[in-house]
Amino acid sequence: MRKLLMVLRVALKALTAHKMRSVLTMLGVVIGVAAVIALVAVGNGAQAQVVSQFESLGSNLLTVSPMVNFGFSREGLQESSASLSNADVAAIQGLATAVATAAPQYNSNATVTQSGNTTNLTINGVTADYAAVRNWDLARGRFLTDEDNEDLAMVVVLGQTAVEDLFGSTLVNPVGQTVRINRQNYTVVGVLESKGQSGFGNQDSVAMIPLRTAQLKLGGAGTQTISQINLQVASAAEMDLAQAQVTAILRTRRGLSASQDADFTVQNQADIVSTISETTGTFTTLLGSIAAISLLVGGIGIMNIMLVSVTERTREVGLRKAVGAKRGDILLQFLAEAIVLSVLGGLIGVALGIGGAQVITPLLGYSQALVTPQSVALALAVSLGIGIFFGLYPANRAAALNPIDALRYE
Repeated sequence: MRKLLMVLRVALKALTAHKMRSVLTMLGVVIGVAAVIALVAVGNGAQAQVVSQFESLGSNLLTVSPMVNFGFSREGLQESSASLSNADVAAIQGLATAVATAAPQYNSNATVTQSGNTTNLTINGVTADYAAVRNWDLARGRFLTDEDNEDLAMVVVLGQTAVEDLFGSTLVNPVGQTVRINRQNYTVVGVLESKGQSGFGNQDSVAMIPLRTAQLKLGGAGTQTISQINLQVASAAEMDLAQAQVTAILRTRRGLSASQDADFTVQNQADIVSTISETTGTFTTLLGSIAAISLLVGGIGIMNIMLVSVTERTREVGLRKAVGAKRGDILLQFLAEAIVLSVLGGLIGVALGIGGAQVITPLLGYSQALVTPQSVALALAVSLGIGIFFGLYPANRAAALNPIDALRYE
């Protein structure tokens, strides 16, 4: 231990003898480690944010959507889909034993006004179960009820962005006030908690009205169309069973044979979250790998400077060997200098990387940078490895010098 401390002390003394050269040599490692830490932290933060947003859409959730098909006609590219209906919802509720709750929705876009303020919002016609199935909480007032749906009530629940656009601030309590959707009056009965941005856009730029009201007012008299069916499965263990049951029910209702493709999709929320997590994780790894290239450049810089140092100190090496220093002592001394350079650079790089991640993350539109202990440990381990790998050749070259030749070196 005493010998190791003496080696480190001598190494620090040798490095501080050429301060500027040592700082510039460490710079490559500093930049490399800082880039790796910052980019991996940004990637991890983005991954956590995206996964959290998808998970906030609902727990044990299946979503059933009509399959959209594209084709060409005289008018150009045409879009068509086999719609879902109220009867499909009733069939699923009655036959799918693994499904606890079904919450259909009818989507449309509409112009909403209030006291001269105008905005375009996504209007969701939903039932009373929708809030529980899709994990919506209320900030003010109440959610829609079964009575609202049965009575075709002209009531609306607004998202936070909708409140700000229509009333000028989210601090205003709009409950009890009137807004106009497609020039018809609706009474605001509740305000939703904020969910923020997601892969689907701004979730807070939304207004929710009773399903039957939406079908009548936005779809037209007699409309039974459903844009999407949200299904809450009884338990996570029954997700696959529920997906199979729903698929079988809808295929039977549509008279589809085993060889025919379904004209609808049943998406498992857990699978979507897993896919998103894997994709963003791969992206984070790619970012870290690109940044790690600069660490290689830093290692080459350390080797270069150590070779210069060996040349400058040839006579010193010869003198040490002449007074009894062994090959291992010389090897350890020069290797220690390379390791000190790389480890100090790594520590400084970690500090700069953590700080840089906090600056970069908001600029990219994400809420937080996530610096994990694993990424810090990996960066420091890599910087240590670089010191050993790129310092070994110069140290071995110094240790191999013939003491007689070294003492004669000018």
